[in-house]
Amino acid sequence: MRRLKPSRRSILAAVAAGAATAAAGISGPGAARSQAAVRPANASTQGRTRPVIFVVGDSTSSAYQQSERPRAGWGQALPLLLGPQAEVFDYAWSGASSKSFADAGLLDEVAAMLQPGDYLLISFGHNDEKVQDPARATDPQTTFKEYLQKYIDSARARGAKAVLVTPVERRRFSALGVAQDSHGAYPQAVRELAAATGTPLVDLTASSKDLWQKLGPEGTKSHFLYASPGQYPQYPEGVADNTHFQAEGALAVAGLVASELQAQQAVPPGYFQHVDAQLDPLGGIHWPSERPVDKPVVLEVGAASVFRTVQAAVDAVPAGSTHRTQIRIAPGTYRELIRVPANKPRISFIGLGERAGDVVLVYNNASGTAKPDDTGPYGTGGSASVRIDGADFTAANLTFSNDFDEAANQEMKNRQAVALFLTGDRAVLRNVRCLGNQDTLLVDSPARGVQSRFFFSDCYVEGDVDFIFGRGTAVFSGCEIRSLDRGSDSNNGYVSAGSLNIQIKHGYLFTGCRFVSDAAAGTVHLGRPWHPSGDVEAVAQVLIRDSWLGAHISGQPWTDMSGFSWQEARFHELNNNGPGSRVTPTRPQLDPALAGEYTLEAYLRGTDGWAPQLAGTRADSAAAPSGA
Repeated sequence: MRRLKPSRRSILAAVAAGAATAAAGISGPGAARSQAAVRPANASTQGRTRPVIFVVGDSTSSAYQQSERPRAGWGQALPLLLGPQAEVFDYAWSGASSKSFADAGLLDEVAAMLQPGDYLLISFGHNDEKVQDPARATDPQTTFKEYLQKYIDSARARGAKAVLVTPVERRRFSALGVAQDSHGAYPQAVRELAAATGTPLVDLTASSKDLWQKLGPEGTKSHFLYASPGQYPQYPEGVADNTHFQAEGALAVAGLVASELQAQQAVPPGYFQHVDAQLDPLGGIHWPSERPVDKPVVLEVGAASVFRTVQAAVDAVPAGSTHRTQIRIAPGTYRELIRVPANKPRISFIGLGERAGDVVLVYNNASGTAKPDDTGPYGTGGSASVRIDGADFTAANLTFSNDFDEAANQEMKNRQAVALFLTGDRAVLRNVRCLGNQDTLLVDSPARGVQSRFFFSDCYVEGDVDFIFGRGTAVFSGCEIRSLDRGSDSNNGYVSAGSLNIQIKHGYLFTGCRFVSDAAAGTVHLGRPWHPSGDVEAVAQVLIRDSWLGAHISGQPWTDMSGFSWQEARFHELNNNGPGSRVTPTRPQLDPALAGEYTLEAYLRGTDGWAPQLAGTRADSAAAPSGA
């Protein structure tokens, strides 16, 4: 039967019922028990040490995902203006009115997260005006005020402070260039309610209209979502939007909100320390992979769960889903081949153990292992225990392993055995272990000359020969890279074998990492250049910077491969320390003048501005309040 894409209204209803799994089209044996979280998965209301400024409202204030960058709401930009005293959680929802937001249960979700000392910024009006839609429309003098009163009461009941915010003006000018009103009686209704209830008011309608008048019809285009064809990959045909903001406008409107909050002493002095600072909104705003209100589908895997294998859970995910699917894996060892195809993006593997080693995804094929159907050996890529082709994949707190026994298979010619094979763009792996021997981790891309990016944060990778290889762009930040001891007193292997296309600038970056081993001193190479099938345009690019290198690293750490000279590759080091970091004439050091072009941000940015390193930082308005 053909799957129908759910409408926004059906998803609203599903969220209210706590059953976004069904709305997203999940079917199969796990659907009955697999439900979306009632609140964001990382939400916690216990033990917070800083107040949180919660933002509820519509598309003008909401956070937008990476696929819509540079579109942004003012709530998404608000964290850039804050000092250290507070944080922002933007739970606004594009398309919502005061009525539909509350009717969907989202107000109750926010109220459950509020604590004494928090703030609730309430900004509706754009969609309350849509009288043709009974699910959203309110009357400014009756139901609009009644719904806004619910928000005020919810905040006060939890000891939080409510702040009413009138709707921001659209980009409307008369033929003479005069900024126009666009919200009718709704802003005045908010003002009246604020006065009647003693609620602080941010009159964003008035202040934004003044700003648009100062900027004029042309000047406002840099603030609203205007882009020419090809300017941003997210909008290949360009865009002209007179309601929603791009980064510069979102930050400017956030500045109006922050300034009024300070001027009215609605927040303590010093909360907003960067209102007048010269900020880079495109570089500073965090665009998450999904908005916080887009609740993930949750599928549970384990002996006591409906899904006994990880692959069964992957198979239950509908192709082309626009929702994230969190596959939560109970502690245990899962011996299976796992494949996430390219048509299943936004999948997360989350280990539920206390440590990454408590959940192990493992198999034992090697390149030379014969396939069961007698069609030949698996080959290196086919040997992977886990292969991920879907974009926007994430993994946390688990282990990928290939435990092929090299010693017991000496007669096998090709003993490469991949634990994890990645091709899907924008993968994020945190607190993950990758275990194997030769060719442990394959960071690749869908095709030659196509860039795929991978971010490994606080991970552990071990192996001996070329155990990090492929044509991908991979950043290893704060990771431990362990070279296994092969028992040689001269050559115990190679950490990397990159094969990046020459047209792509950034390959592998190791920053803040530790390179460790029990192998003999000076017997491990940092890398060699892999030219698959003799491809002369596959020119490795590897930079190791600000890292600790153990004594096992050779004094000449780069070496040739298959007739290709390491000196023709793009190998560099910068500012390393440890016994294996001594600088010699055969160790190219990156020119410090170029250091800014080879940062973590530069490797991950690509053409779409991806910045996963901002997730969970103070710039992240989509991270639910946590305990610290």
